[in-house]
Amino acid sequence: MYKLLQVCEGQSNLKFIVKKNLTLVFLAKHSCELSLQVRLTVRRAKATIIGIVMGGKKANIKINTLQRHEAPETTSNLLVKSALSGEARCIIDGGIRVEKKAQKTDAYQRNENLLLSDKAYAESKPSLEILANDVRCTHGATVGPVSAEEVWYLSTRGISKRAGESLIVQGFFRSALELVDDETVRSAILTSIWEHLVK
Repeated sequence: MYKLLQVCEGQSNLKFIVKKNLTLVFLAKHSCELSLQVRLTVRRAKATIIGIVMGGKKANIKINTLQRHEAPETTSNLLVKSALSGEARCIIDGGIRVEKKAQKTDAYQRNENLLLSDKAYAESKPSLEILANDVRCTHGATVGPVSAEEVWYLSTRGISKRAGESLIVQGFFRSALELVDDETVRSAILTSIWEHLVK
């Protein structure tokens, strides 16, 4: 099952109970605060959570996620990618909790942030709370600017700096889009990314 969420300005508090399979995609483009909890309550339940964050001007974005494993042999995979320009700020606070009975859990979270200006800021705060003893739980995070070499390479092909950065941002989000099998959902995400880039 696919869920596509547009995160609006203000606060959003969302909870999902997963008993089979869920792919959840959320898009955040303005100042907002999102609290998202995904509970895996049935054996072999699987959740894939994909976040696309685009902040510009003075956007202030806070995202708090919790992957909560309550049953054995459950799987969760979280990938949040942000591209920030202007003076945008994005703080990702991602948690994984594995209950004692949730043996053989496989949980992963990754946060990647692309800074498009010197004043943009991103911070990643992963946390793990594991009460079971037979699990695999990992996390990773990156923060970095657009590669000057990539912009230069595109400029040698006659592509302007703005157009080149736009291409780089679209490529940056590609790994997230590859997790989306539903063509309608993928098309909606691409449209949203493009609309943000051409502003």
